[in-house]
Amino acid sequence: MGKLIKYLSPILIAVTLALVFWSVFTTPEVPTVENATAVGSMLMWGYAIFAVALVIAIIAAISDLIQKPTGIKGTIFAGVAVVAIIAGAYFIANGHDYQIVDLGNQGYFERDDTVISDASILVAYVAGAGAIISAIYSAISDALK
Repeated sequence: MGKLIKYLSPILIAVTLALVFWSVFTTPEVPTVENATAVGSMLMWGYAIFAVALVIAIIAAISDLIQKPTGIKGTIFAGVAVVAIIAGAYFIANGHDYQIVDLGNQGYFERDDTVISDASILVAYVAGAGAIISAIYSAISDALK
């Protein structure tokens, strides 16, 4: 597995960089079909890389649990916490009643279209707060030792 990652990583990075440059440098002020294709290709590549990473992470976690079943309680707790945070963020985002301005069409986005992005922002806030609290706790606990 290590050798596969060693040789596959530079190829994936090169493809990503090529798509980024294509997307950035073919996007002038006036939108065209070619620009939309470049940006759409970059987005699809990002989604594909994310999906593959997610599948590999889940397979690695399951494999690790099979090899070392002692950590299953912590894994189940973490999984339930992640699902609870995402569900909570979705319900909070779904409960908002404000409208987001769509400058391109001189109107407002439909609320159903913005709930997922709103929930994603809330999840990012929770993750950032967790990282900050974890860093502070780690620094304080190291200082007290």
